[in-house]
Amino acid sequence: MQSASDALRSVSDALMHDLEALVNAEQEKRNVAPDDPRLVTLAAEVDQLARRVLGLTGRQQDIAEDVHDMATDGGANAPSTTIEETHRPIGLILAEWRAAERDAATAPPASAEAEAARATSDRLRDEYRQAYEARRG
Repeated sequence: MQSASDALRSVSDALMHDLEALVNAEQEKRNVAPDDPRLVTLAAEVDQLARRVLGLTGRQQDIAEDVHDMATDGGANAPSTTIEETHRPIGLILAEWRAAERDAATAPPASAEAEAARATSDRLRDEYRQAYEARRG
């Protein structure tokens, strides 16, 4: 079962991911000519992402209230770490790391895509190491 802190971290991660995707889609849309059919496609993508973000903020509010109540009550299972300090599930980190490694291996050599995948892989390797060490300690 996922702890309240883990749930808050998961929702926060999803929110951050969707906000980044929303900004990227909106930036791309701003540079599309009015007669380009991608304008409508991107507008629909922005709308879908914005609706998902709105749903996540409501869910995050509910979880944050629960976490806060648990922390102020001070029970045995009360959360004591920030969202950032709460480690993501190690299996999820490992799966993302493997996917980034595959992306780096299949990307054209010396491309921006390959470089981005390697940077993601490096970041995930470090996150995995930290989560592993925290689990052992």
